Amino acid sequence: MKIKKQFLKLEEDLSEINIGLIRLIKSIPEHEFFFLLNKINDFNFKRIDDIKINGEYFDHFFSRYQAYDKFSKNCYSFISNKSIRSEQKKAQNQLFLDESNIKFLLNLHQDADYILTNSDMFADFSLILLPENLVFQIQEYLLSSDEELYQLIQYYE
Repeated sequence: MKIKKQFLKLEEDLSEINIGLIRLIKSIPEHEFFFLLNKINDFNFKRIDDIKINGEYFDHFFSRYQAYDKFSKNCYSFISNKSIRSEQKKAQNQLFLDESNIKFLLNLHQDADYILTNSDMFADFSLILLPENLVFQIQEYLLSSDEELYQLIQYYE
């Protein structure tokens, strides 16, 4: 028997958080991108536990990197927008299903490679130096509390 997690919502939460969308100019391996990122910043991003989303047919895993800036006292997190791996739980018997072995956290922004979050309520992503000729400018995106990604970020913080 499968147990589904239920969350008790005591009051209506209408808050929003500001996240950054990171798009790479060219496709490079994850470890190379974070090596270049750590080389030019004072703080170092380290790999932490992956985000896991359970589906009916697949479990999807998204990589996470985190760094703490001592000067601004902020914690920055990079989350891959596209699942880095998927584990199949059971065979698919139907031809047209909504679930596939690849999943995106932001379906409307599948071109974004990473999602950048900040522990501060008023996120300032300008403190992070990005490698030149490798990353487009950070696009700020407002995430409302009724979206699934908002709940996921709050859960993993």
